[in-house]
Amino acid sequence: MNRVNNPQDRSNRADPDNIQGLLSSTEPSFAAVFEFTTMGIAIISLNGLWIRVNTSLCTLTGYAEEELINRELHAIFSQDEAEELEAYFEQMLSGDTSFYQLEKKLIRKDGSIAWVEFRISLMRDSQNEPFYYMSQINYLSQKTEMERKLAESEQRYKSLIEHNPAGILTCDLKGTIRSLNPAMERILGYTEREMVGQSINHLWKQEHQANNWIDSIVSKSDNYMLRVKHKNGEQIELGLKNVPIIVDGMNEGIYVIARDITQHNKDRESLRVAQQDLHDTVRRQQGMTMKFRQMQGKFIHTLCDGELLYRLGFQPSNILGNHLYEIWPYSMAVNMDSFYRRAWNGEENVMYEATFRGITYLTSLRPIFENGRVVEVIGSCVDITERKRMETELRETKDLLESFINNTTDAICVLDLRARVISVNGAYEQIFGWHQDELLNKPLPIYPDFLEEQRKEIYDMLKAGKQISGLETVRLRKDGQLVHVSVTKTPIKNEKGEIIGFAGISRDITERNRTEELLRKSDKLSVAGQLAAGLAHEIRNPLTSLRGFLQLLQNDVKGKQHYFDIMLSELDRINFIVSEFLVIAKPEAIHYKKSDLKDILQSVTALLETQAVLCDVELVLEFETESTQLVCSEMHLKQLFINLVKNAMEAIAKDGQIKLTVSLQGDEWIRVRTEDNGCGIPDDRLKQLGEPFYTTKEKGTGLGLMMCFKIVEAHKGTMTIQSHLGEGTVIDVCLPTLTSGQNIMEWN
Repeated sequence: MNRVNNPQDRSNRADPDNIQGLLSSTEPSFAAVFEFTTMGIAIISLNGLWIRVNTSLCTLTGYAEEELINRELHAIFSQDEAEELEAYFEQMLSGDTSFYQLEKKLIRKDGSIAWVEFRISLMRDSQNEPFYYMSQINYLSQKTEMERKLAESEQRYKSLIEHNPAGILTCDLKGTIRSLNPAMERILGYTEREMVGQSINHLWKQEHQANNWIDSIVSKSDNYMLRVKHKNGEQIELGLKNVPIIVDGMNEGIYVIARDITQHNKDRESLRVAQQDLHDTVRRQQGMTMKFRQMQGKFIHTLCDGELLYRLGFQPSNILGNHLYEIWPYSMAVNMDSFYRRAWNGEENVMYEATFRGITYLTSLRPIFENGRVVEVIGSCVDITERKRMETELRETKDLLESFINNTTDAICVLDLRARVISVNGAYEQIFGWHQDELLNKPLPIYPDFLEEQRKEIYDMLKAGKQISGLETVRLRKDGQLVHVSVTKTPIKNEKGEIIGFAGISRDITERNRTEELLRKSDKLSVAGQLAAGLAHEIRNPLTSLRGFLQLLQNDVKGKQHYFDIMLSELDRINFIVSEFLVIAKPEAIHYKKSDLKDILQSVTALLETQAVLCDVELVLEFETESTQLVCSEMHLKQLFINLVKNAMEAIAKDGQIKLTVSLQGDEWIRVRTEDNGCGIPDDRLKQLGEPFYTTKEKGTGLGLMMCFKIVEAHKGTMTIQSHLGEGTVIDVCLPTLTSGQNIMEWN
């Protein structure tokens, strides 16, 4: 027991030597009684050890005295019994009682069990402190043993009834209730007091039943079910079994054993509904679900249903119980048999496609294992007809796209996020001279050294998700030559919108640039020819003045000095007009520089002023801003505005006005608006303006306006045209200012 009680106070008194000394000092009569009585007597220390035992106890237990001394109680009692005794010892120590008398099972040395009467009392010293325990142990008599066994039997019977989870009700043969257990009280809601003496007829009689119904209930021997009313008024369902009570061979009544199966029935109904729902789900699913087993070497279908089954022209009865060769055409059955066999042999996720009556479906087979052995295979079929059609279309689209990429004259390349080559097409090899094998997983070697900053800027924009479109620049061929190209680059994104690479399209525009240059020269010659009449008239007037003054000078030079000033002014005017004419006619390379738009427009109006007078048109130039600085090619802007003003002149019959207004649009754009009150342009023709050889003039070519658009585009600006028939036309040219962050190096 290993129990020590207040060791500081009692260790000395509980010491075995002290106890032995005390016993030795007692009177001889007590010692004689202790030793020679037929009752087993023992002294037990406060910590649960046998201190002294008499001969009768040794005889009773079969142990010698030395085998028991200083051993714990469970030497002759089981561990459970010893722990129970310990609890009684504690109660005696606490003063709750001074002794106990118990019936216990004693375990003899030979292992046999003996029932004994065990009396225990606490002995105290002269100071009334606990000193030791005195125990007396006697065999129980045979009568007492039978009484004890009968009591145990009654206790077991009572325990069986009281603690049984099933409700148990006893009644006589007339149906009068004699008793019921707690479980039956819980089931019916009534207490035993409320039910004893009542007839079960009052509780269980169903409506519209005869009076002799109770007899049929009492006489039932099989399991049966009744719906009864709970005390709270709810209907409950009971599963019942009658067991007869036989005493001396006579039936004295019955035990009615009941279980509340209300929830069980509800669960069973729920299960039935769930099974029906499952069946309906399988039936109504768009695909098809099936099962099969191998029987006598053949795969027999045990389940098959779903919308796909009916679309294939079958019903479940056509499939269930049949094997493959009874259902499908022979060639299909042979193919499917191989997949069935693989699944039956334990292979997981066996998949195959089949086409029948124009429907293509995908089947997935999975084996069902029990105890490591395949007992059945379940299959799930999905209609993939539409997916196959889309795959075919996608494949055709892919082939078409690959054909387009491989046969287009534009150079196409695909790069990864590190700007290394993934693939290039044939045109790329033709334009730049590098073969795909030379470029794979390497940066593009087509950027000249002087465009390194442009390359970095391009890839920074692409990584930011921006697209570069129609960038006209130069690139380096493998042989070292520069080629003029129009470049479009765009980021490639996945379905999540993440950038995974870049695509680039480069178009060789060398020939196009050469053609455009020829068109510009042709347009200049055309403009020069049209200006010739005005120039001739403009030159003729000052020459007439010069001639007249010179004639006057021949007679008298004195007092005519102001004539010399007029002559010089007129000569300067002739020189300016001829110079402007030569600028337009003279071909030169495009060169961008910082310029003042005010000077350019004043030069244009001065050049066209004479022709405006001849055409009966008023030419007006207004500035709404003092900030007119920009980076441009002066010669090309002069050509642009000469073309726009000349077109406006030709659209005016008489008494016309052409107004050029310069204004700022925010901080980054300067706008030049050209307004006229000419005949206007129909709406259906506005969209095509700027196309080569499309014009509203009777003898025009459309190249002049096309060159205007090209000049504005080259200056990174925009040009828009608005017109109303019979009212006139407004053309807005927007050009970037110096404040927009551009510099001359970007243009050149």
